[in-house]
Amino acid sequence: MKVVVLMCVEEFVEDARKLLKEQKVPAFSEVGMQGYKLEEPDESDNWFASKHYLDNSHVFFSMVNDEKADELMAAINVCKENKRLNSVHAFQLGVEKFIG
Repeated sequence: MKVVVLMCVEEFVEDARKLLKEQKVPAFSEVGMQGYKLEEPDESDNWFASKHYLDNSHVFFSMVNDEKADELMAAINVCKENKRLNSVHAFQLGVEKFIG
């Protein structure tokens, strides 16, 4: 069993949901959150002036069997290559124990 985690910015939420449905992921959870990106200050700038830029993001979690995890990760990769899900990150983790 694997946990597949998909992270995307707000603009790609509907595309991410559509992908999960197309891949027939049996169930998933979704969490909205705020992400921050630290812009590196210019060397000549005062280091106090560095800025954090806010991005509204979503994280999707799904526990699936190993085969479905491989299929989903491959589909996410294809979407990234085709620029369908441009600003997306995904990873999978092995589930050591599960109580369901």
